[in-house]
Amino acid sequence: PSRSAVAGSFFTISYEAIEFQAYFGVQPDFVSGSANINGDDSIELFYDGQVIDVYGDVNVAGGEWNYMDGWSYRHDASTPSAVFNMADWTLSGVNAADSCAANGACASVFPSHSYKHFSTGLIITGVIDGPRSGGLPKAVELYATADIPDLSSYGVGFANNGGGTDGIEFIFPSRSAVAGSFFTISYEAIEFQAYFGVQPDFVSGSANINGDDSIELFYDGQVIDVYGDVNVAGGEWNYMDGWSYRHDASTPSAVFNMADWTLSGVNAADSCAANGACASVF
Repeated sequence: PSRSAVAGSFFTISYEAIEFQAYFGVQPDFVSGSANINGDDSIELFYDGQVIDVYGDVNVAGGEWNYMDGWSYRHDASTPSAVFNMADWTLSGVNAADSCAANGACASVFPSHSYKHFSTGLIITGVIDGPRSGGLPKAVELYATADIPDLSSYGVGFANNGGGTDGIEFIFPSRSAVAGSFFTISYEAIEFQAYFGVQPDFVSGSANINGDDSIELFYDGQVIDVYGDVNVAGGEWNYMDGWSYRHDASTPSAVFNMADWTLSGVNAADSCAANGACASVF
């Protein structure tokens, strides 16, 4: 319905109200005959007609995410994504709630209203494999989506050549950041300055990336955003001698979604001496 909601609110949509009340001891917030789901049915969340979050695979009946006669619940701080990620969920197991008369009396309790959301604060917004001597500048751009009291909770990893994650290789210094701030991490400063006309915010020798290398963003040691696939060298997301940039309003995810990005194309920045003079501007 047309109404407002405050941050931290939970809402339930049930197929009916009587058995919901009997099982949970409270009424559902909304009732819909369309919510006639079994444990092998997927759920999509839409915003302005676009899918912004999903549980399961709409093209598959069940699978590893099957919650028949049981439940599935989202991990704290995991973020919405139009691409389902099983790693973001805990399942009770099939038949785990079988024969239970009420949630509170069940050996496998559905953890209703327990999810805790933490704003990721930082997201990866861009990556460049530059055209100057030595393939420079090599850099990553990040953006603060919210005020951040301490940047040192965040780190970045540079996964080279499809060899899997290298973990955290750069940790931000302990300082605050305001929403709307951008940050660049460059492999070095001289060629970055020559190409962009400004100094990078941070320099890290670990940022020795080529266009087939993936980037991971960590918060408190957990991956919260990623560019590319850490187990694949390049592919459709290859930005060699070019760049890739995130679409406005797309959300961070530990599962890479190519649909959230615009690529320059391989070699699009080749032979450019400066970003502003390049036919393909980062």
